[in-house]
Amino acid sequence: MNKTSTESGYDKRNYFRVSSDVFFDYKQVDSFTAENSDAENEFEDAVSLSLINELRRLDKDNVQTLRLLTEKNRLLGDYLQTLSSKIDLIARHTLFTQDHFSGQKEKTRINISEDGISFTADKALYKGNYLVVRMIFLPSYAPVVTFAKVLRCESAGDKHHIAASFHRIEEKDRQELSRQILKAQVMLKKQSTK
Repeated sequence: MNKTSTESGYDKRNYFRVSSDVFFDYKQVDSFTAENSDAENEFEDAVSLSLINELRRLDKDNVQTLRLLTEKNRLLGDYLQTLSSKIDLIARHTLFTQDHFSGQKEKTRINISEDGISFTADKALYKGNYLVVRMIFLPSYAPVVTFAKVLRCESAGDKHHIAASFHRIEEKDRQELSRQILKAQVMLKKQSTK
């Protein structure tokens, strides 16, 4: 029985873990900050992320109204949904291509799950260190900003492979991660069937 639960745990971990190219950055923070602060405020361009979150909130507030409109007039509902998506995409693209994001223009390959992240860093980080991490997924420019705690650091030459678990991740960010992981899995399945 123990063997079966271990195997299913292993399968589940592999199924939910995907690699993704994102705009990615991180900063080390102390434990007090990780326990008490808002992750988004740890970056100088927090105003941009606040605007994205406000757009998310407005979309969430309008879901029921859009559903009712779609039931009465399918064409109008589809048009309004498309219009909303276009506005959202333009806003994200405009915000994340401004000068203060110029250091993030190069995509980074990270490995993510709903529970954590692994990535390559230029400097070593110690087990137990806290980080604030920001991932901006493409092409939607959907941001996820949260704290993480380093689980391990393995050095290979002048590079360091970091594994960290998310810490105090907000539900909106967990949901966005789920969406991005699902998208990546669908893409992988499509590629493997070609």
